[in-house]
Amino acid sequence: MNIAEEMVRKLVLQARAYDSKEMIEDYERDPDSGETDAVETLQTGDNDPIRSELEDWIDSLDEEAQAELVALYWIGRGDYDGADFPDAVREARARRTGSTAEYLLGAPLLGDQLEIGLDAVIEADVYDDA
Repeated sequence: MNIAEEMVRKLVLQARAYDSKEMIEDYERDPDSGETDAVETLQTGDNDPIRSELEDWIDSLDEEAQAELVALYWIGRGDYDGADFPDAVREARARRTGSTAEYLLGAPLLGDQLEIGLDAVIEADVYDDA
């Protein structure tokens, strides 16, 4: 595997923080206030630092590692069993058409699904830690 378990676990935590936010496109900050509005901390969008950090981290991975993340997501979602991890990785590589970061960050419950997938792959004893 190209991604260490510890790195996936960190990604799970960040993804959960991101998942807890709501996409708000029409929010406008009060230009007269120097304070951060509570709404700003709960929204996501183009300027969300968590999203930016996640995008940068995922984009920095090589294609194989990105395919492994997608495979873990699919396993967590129930599309594959943990033992099918190598097949899921091959399918993820074959089906890749755009940005992996965009795909994963648009996926519902990303953090939960990655954790479920990772645990299933470890339990099936097909996870070779990087």
